[in-house]
Amino acid sequence: MKSLKSYKVCFIGRTGNGKTSLINRLFGTKFSTDPLISCTKELYSVSFMLPEGKTYEAVTVYDTPGIGEFSSDARYMRFYEDAVCNADCIVLVTTFDRTDAPVQRFLKKLRECINPNKEVRFIVALNHIDSKIITDSAGEYEPWDNEKNQPSEECLRNIDERIGIVHTKFDGKLLPFDVIPVCAARNYNIDKLKLEIISGH
Repeated sequence: MKSLKSYKVCFIGRTGNGKTSLINRLFGTKFSTDPLISCTKELYSVSFMLPEGKTYEAVTVYDTPGIGEFSSDARYMRFYEDAVCNADCIVLVTTFDRTDAPVQRFLKKLRECINPNKEVRFIVALNHIDSKIITDSAGEYEPWDNEKNQPSEECLRNIDERIGIVHTKFDGKLLPFDVIPVCAARNYNIDKLKLEIISGH
């Protein structure tokens, strides 16, 4: 049987960063989600056929358990290693929460799993940009312009600051990357992120 020539995309990220919800929004999948508990306990994958004439026949998306689901990631390490080893594109989903140390350590572990025979791409998706986790002293911070369905001016400044921090924390930990701000719940920048992810196929 001829194997399917698939462009493989691996999503990784800390528990609660909205990784699975983002995958559902990007690809129309219906992976289980819950705002209170982690639902991804195994390595899940789904494939989508591409039009004829493309370099690849399909895009395969891997949804991995959240980093930090347990006190150690050892329980899921085989899942992470398998997904990253096969990946053509790795998407790290992060947020304004700046507890980055667990992810920094995790990325260092994964470096040796990257296939040296592939030109693997790395993208950081900055999710939940409508969050009020960052606020002003008066508590009046409004992160979203509802009329335009886009971040407010103050939120855009916070996004720029966070992108700078992400580069400081993650440059050299895995691969060169770009940061794309997204909001899965508001369908913001979803098309841009999807295009960036699959542009390599």
